[in-house]
Amino acid sequence: MIEHYKKPSVKFIVNKGNFNKLMALLAFQEENIVTEEWKEKAKNLQDLLLRYSIPQKDEEGEISIIDIGLFQKEAAELIVLLLSAFDNVLKVDEDYTRKMKRQ
Repeated sequence: MIEHYKKPSVKFIVNKGNFNKLMALLAFQEENIVTEEWKEKAKNLQDLLLRYSIPQKDEEGEISIIDIGLFQKEAAELIVLLLSAFDNVLKVDEDYTRKMKRQ
């Protein structure tokens, strides 16, 4: 019997430095985000990225880029965690929802 597996629909590639930054940011969020639910989501995303990401090696045999695949729900959670990491760093001076074409 053939088993069918769903493939992640959100795919992107990052270099080694950005992968490490992403993992560090998720670790930071796991420690510092307010709710337990989101701490768990940060931890789960770290586990998923470490388990399923595909490293690509350069000519010297060193990992240089990483292929990442996420399902839409996981990608949405990652975006929320990334954006919320800037809460105390980025000052928003304008309400961009007022510029949206659909009101």
